[in-house]
Amino acid sequence: MSNPLRAFINFNKKCHSLIAKIFPNTKHSAYRHYREEVKRNLADNISVLDIGGGKRCTFADECRTYTGIKITALDVSAEELAFNNDADEKIVFDLTSGKRVPLEDESVDMVTSSSVLEHLKDLESAVKEVSRIIKPGGKFISVFPCKFALFAIINQIIPGWLARKIVFAVFPGREKIGIFKAYYDRCYYPALKNLLSRNGFSKIDFMFDYNQAGYFSFFEPFGLIALLWDCLMYILHVKPLCAYICFTAEKS
Repeated sequence: MSNPLRAFINFNKKCHSLIAKIFPNTKHSAYRHYREEVKRNLADNISVLDIGGGKRCTFADECRTYTGIKITALDVSAEELAFNNDADEKIVFDLTSGKRVPLEDESVDMVTSSSVLEHLKDLESAVKEVSRIIKPGGKFISVFPCKFALFAIINQIIPGWLARKIVFAVFPGREKIGIFKAYYDRCYYPALKNLLSRNGFSKIDFMFDYNQAGYFSFFEPFGLIALLWDCLMYILHVKPLCAYICFTAEKS
């Protein structure tokens, strides 16, 4: 990308960050809420399955303040897991394969996932497996983008190669993380609530994040439109049209 264009994008991003502070919906983050929920449910001598554990487990530092916590990282990519030094155990597995995860029934105290559920083709089979391996009273904590967020709708419409090209151009450094195909299968409220309830989860607490405008901050007129849209959805509390969802569900 040329320097003038990069400077133009950076200028727009700075303008956006200043304008965004005015809006009440930008004060809440589903990903911050996720980290707080995981931390709140950590305890000595528990087992945690991190779905999509990849290169690292984001809550590993918090685990060090406890004794006897076992972290198992599960990911479809052996290459990603090879870099993971946080996990005590690593499992290369496709959660939507229809096969059983190589873990015993009711053997895990907590299951976590961050930006993973949207990439699963069949969320029903994945949630069934989570329900099988989690202990009664155990927690399933997850955060992910909503199917009907503006950026998610665009991501579902445009070809994957074009999405990668745009994101890598607008957000330098993302190529180190990569972009994986997203399906958004039942990744919206209330479909997700019904799915969790059908598979043995109760006491389901949801947090809805209405702040996606950062995706459009490369050109502030777009960013401002997204801010206004998110703020309206936040005020009206339109759950299916939020940007991100975080939930904590307890196994019955």
